[in-house]
Amino acid sequence: MTTPHDALIAALQAAPGDADRLMRAACAELRERPAAVSAPDVEALRAGLARIADSGLDVVLQRLIDDAPDGQATQGIATLLRPPELAWDEAQEIDWAARHWEACRAAGQLDEALAADFGEYWRRLEWSALRQHLVLLGQRHAEERRLLAYIVKTASRYVALAPLKRAMEARFPEFFELGFSLR
Repeated sequence: MTTPHDALIAALQAAPGDADRLMRAACAELRERPAAVSAPDVEALRAGLARIADSGLDVVLQRLIDDAPDGQATQGIATLLRPPELAWDEAQEIDWAARHWEACRAAGQLDEALAADFGEYWRRLEWSALRQHLVLLGQRHAEERRLLAYIVKTASRYVALAPLKRAMEARFPEFFELGFSLR
């Protein structure tokens, strides 16, 4: 799985005021040298889902696998926008994603359907990030709480992920009862 370079994460943590400049530069680099795209690791996804529920999430697993080829254009930006070590306000994430989408469109790096619809681009980005977060959750990443918050955020937004949301509500009700923050 592609992860943001350690130096970028360290720079973002050390100088949060430079986040916009650093992220724009990282997005430009991503457009120049797109991240290597890989097929989803089904067993790693299954392990992440198993951390949420013992059963009942096979339909979600299948949706995530089926969606993966469509999400290849968003894997790299998803990694940049939603690393397990950091979180930004959603408005900032959308701003960076929209700028990246516009630049990719202008450069002809997106297929026609994706270039025509930022909403679909955002959905694919979120699902790409969800796949990454589930894999990391299955590996027992140190930032488990932030990963869970990201998973809740995405699962709560899409009807196709309703079984995942219900499983999250049952296993981690604190994310729904009190609200949550990714920070």
